[in-house]
Amino acid sequence: MTHSAALAQKIYKQIQDLPEENLAELAKFVEFLRFKAQTATKRSTKKTQRLSTQQIVKLDGLLKGYDFTPELIAEARREMWKKFEGG
Repeated sequence: MTHSAALAQKIYKQIQDLPEENLAELAKFVEFLRFKAQTATKRSTKKTQRLSTQQIVKLDGLLKGYDFTPELIAEARREMWKKFEGG
């Protein structure tokens, strides 16, 4: 007997020992676990599909003509932080 089959049999025996009023709650929990597993499977499938359909985008020349000197970047940072500091 496999481990999962033995575990299923153990769970079945435990269910038989439950009071009848707990069976509805157990059914809801089992439904939740099935939903959770199904959602995880869908999420994994979507992620795999996204990875397989991604395209390489070349950025050659996209920033051509823009000036990104260290001085210009420092000035932009100073201006940005002035807004946060209330200045």
